[in-house]
Amino acid sequence: MSPRTDVEAQGNFLIPNGTFFAELLIFLIVLGVMWLFVVPPIRKVLAERETRVAETATENKEAKTLFAEAESKYREAVAQARGEAVEIRNRARAEGRAILEQLRTDAQDEADRIVAESATELRAQADQVAAELHEAVEPLAQSLADRVLGINDRHAGSSAGHHSERA
Repeated sequence: MSPRTDVEAQGNFLIPNGTFFAELLIFLIVLGVMWLFVVPPIRKVLAERETRVAETATENKEAKTLFAEAESKYREAVAQARGEAVEIRNRARAEGRAILEQLRTDAQDEADRIVAESATELRAQADQVAAELHEAVEPLAQSLADRVLGINDRHAGSSAGHHSERA
């Protein structure tokens, strides 16, 4: 080979020489050391992390189901409480209406009793007044009838006249 070819071979980076093989050997040793000492702890950490993520996902699903169950129980309890509240309110309204109706009935009975007592009292007073008027009007009517019929006692008439003059 001519010196020119050696220069060409040394200057060509595509043709491997001893440094390339030394660098390749060092790279493979570093790669082996990393594969033996660095990668296993990283894999272990990644596996633990993956396990924790899976556990967290499982716990998350359980928590969601528990939450859904608790929420459904809560909704049922609220619905039941609302139903009981409606029932209590309806009972209270019915009791209020019954009490109101009872009070109206009692008031009407009391009013009827008072009206009946008043009517009885008014009838008694009317009978009494009629009797008093009858007693007061009867002598006047008799006297008037006697005058109209001409049965006038002169002596009674003159004494009546004297009584009126004295008054």
